[in-house]
Amino acid sequence: MFRTLILVSAFWIPCSLLSQGIFFSENDTAARGRIVHDVSVLTSDSLLGREAGTKSEGKTARYLSDQFRAIGLIPKGDENGSYLQKFSKIRPAFKWTTRLTVNGVSYKYQEAFGVTALSENGKGHGQLLDGLQGLVIPELAMDQLSGLGDLKGSFVLINLQVPDSLLKDTALVRKLTPRYRMQSALNKGVKGVIFWNPDSRGMKELFDFESADTLPGISLFVKVRTAMRFIRQAGSMAEVEVHIDRKTSVYSNVIGFLDNHASHSIIVGAHFDHLGVKKDGKIFSGADDNASGTAGMLELARYFASHRDTLNNFLFIGFTAEEKGLWGSEYFISHPTLALSGVKFMLNLDMIGRLGCEGNILEIEAAGSSPAWREILRKTRHPDFSIKLVRASLPYSDHEPFYQAMIPVLFFNTGLHDDYHTTSDTKGTLNYNGMVEILKFAEGVISNSGRESQIPYRKVPWISQLSATLGYAFQAMGWVFTIH
Repeated sequence: MFRTLILVSAFWIPCSLLSQGIFFSENDTAARGRIVHDVSVLTSDSLLGREAGTKSEGKTARYLSDQFRAIGLIPKGDENGSYLQKFSKIRPAFKWTTRLTVNGVSYKYQEAFGVTALSENGKGHGQLLDGLQGLVIPELAMDQLSGLGDLKGSFVLINLQVPDSLLKDTALVRKLTPRYRMQSALNKGVKGVIFWNPDSRGMKELFDFESADTLPGISLFVKVRTAMRFIRQAGSMAEVEVHIDRKTSVYSNVIGFLDNHASHSIIVGAHFDHLGVKKDGKIFSGADDNASGTAGMLELARYFASHRDTLNNFLFIGFTAEEKGLWGSEYFISHPTLALSGVKFMLNLDMIGRLGCEGNILEIEAAGSSPAWREILRKTRHPDFSIKLVRASLPYSDHEPFYQAMIPVLFFNTGLHDDYHTTSDTKGTLNYNGMVEILKFAEGVISNSGRESQIPYRKVPWISQLSATLGYAFQAMGWVFTIH
């Protein structure tokens, strides 16, 4: 689960001692055995913590692909008949040899200045000039750089903020971007551009290292206080050196389709990546986060493959790079392999392995994403645990990009605990019997929802979002500041 927290160690009672008395049928026992096997594979030392973008991710993806194939799911990753939906991201590695000196004074990297995504590697020295907003707009007879003289080899300071009158003209949008302004300066012979004064319209482009293409020049960003000093020192000499390693990493969602020839589809997802290996060599096994949800997703795929639902198709997705910031689910929403218009709803399973650890409660977030959820959840049987409904859709797991795409969602989890994001989140800490009960309930929710002609989307009121966010913040503070 993608949540940044500091958790304090606490005395912990094994989950199995807190949730006894659940009756299991013979079929439940078989399901439990399969879940235990899946979790054991996913948490094995050979997978080295399943960090996204590593060889371990590839091994994990192959295991999920093999399971999907054995279940009989149709590959739905890409057009080549693969279960894998591959995508790449650039991971910048910044070097401390990057430096900036103006008028003989050196400025501290990542405190006074930083490198933008538009910058290439290189070094140079030249005059530092104030280029105002750096606007070059021929149709308005505007050229703020022409009066600066010979710009060859110089560094130009550019204020990102632009006059409101220009922002109202949609025809000028492209010419107000940092990229266009930097290119205009480079066309006049400058060695580099130093941007300042944050503007929300341009900041994403400046720091989108994953997708932004570089320009043939140096590009920095400085704080307002530093820029004010530079303006007073216009005409002074500047020396700049930039070093960035841009490494491309490949990631893979794993996607399988159960085609029941229906007009609508239900998506069941879980992220399979985790944190990898600590510097001291200890492995983040990620049993609850999120081998538990991944094993649950596989077991639901097995169930619905053997219990055909003629009203719905099913898409099962193992998301990658959730721990990096929901990269896998965001990529799927941007590049769906199934028409999103035909998706009835999405169920996300993330950390469902600790029923009984923090109370015998299943937490269901995003219960306000459809007016249909309350009645469906009320009539679905759950005899052996309690349910906590949270109306809000908090942006901490892979359901969130679907919710933002106006698709109804539900997010099942059994809560945070002291083993969260530590190397003690191991397979022996999970309540497998509880997982079976949660999956039986999930099957009931899916089946009851599937009988509905539609699950209408509803945006959660902002006050509910705020309330849930504050509630989570206070919960986090409790973990940080409570003395155990």
